[in-house]
Amino acid sequence: MGVYQGFRHKRRKPVLVRSRCIVVDSRGRILMQREGNGVFSIPGGRLEWGETIPFCAVRELREEAGIEVNPLRLVYVVEVIYVKKGFSRHEVLFYFLCTHKGEPRSSFQGLEFVWARPGDVRGMFWPPPLLDRIEKDHPEYKSSYFLVFVDDRLTFINRLDGYRVEKVLMNWSGGEE
Repeated sequence: MGVYQGFRHKRRKPVLVRSRCIVVDSRGRILMQREGNGVFSIPGGRLEWGETIPFCAVRELREEAGIEVNPLRLVYVVEVIYVKKGFSRHEVLFYFLCTHKGEPRSSFQGLEFVWARPGDVRGMFWPPPLLDRIEKDHPEYKSSYFLVFVDDRLTFINRLDGYRVEKVLMNWSGGEE
């Protein structure tokens, strides 16, 4: 039955697909977006019907930050399942390492773009455990990973390049290993 055995929503919600861009500047800082609530994340957005996942990343950064990006390679596939305090979310996010042209500027009220080192946003980053992986990989991002977070806890990690399991934190029945 999955991670939430026996849990059913009263109404089915769609799984959201998002594309994100890891853009590193010449000083080793990452482009981050800060929402009005003070939470930082890697910039990007929701996939629209009929567009490819890499093009979604390009479109979102053009629309929201006013910069042109070129996805070099897929770095992370992140699945997030979150069910807490009456709020639920299930997302699959694709993070691309990208080059860029232009200086970011926000075109939306309540959204700010800043250059920061991963450690500068600790405690203010979503999803929180992804920041640990970003810090380990920054700035080279030599390997690609599939990560699953359930209620802000890393439950599964697998290397995508070569499909070697780096560390499995949860088995498929939902119990701890």
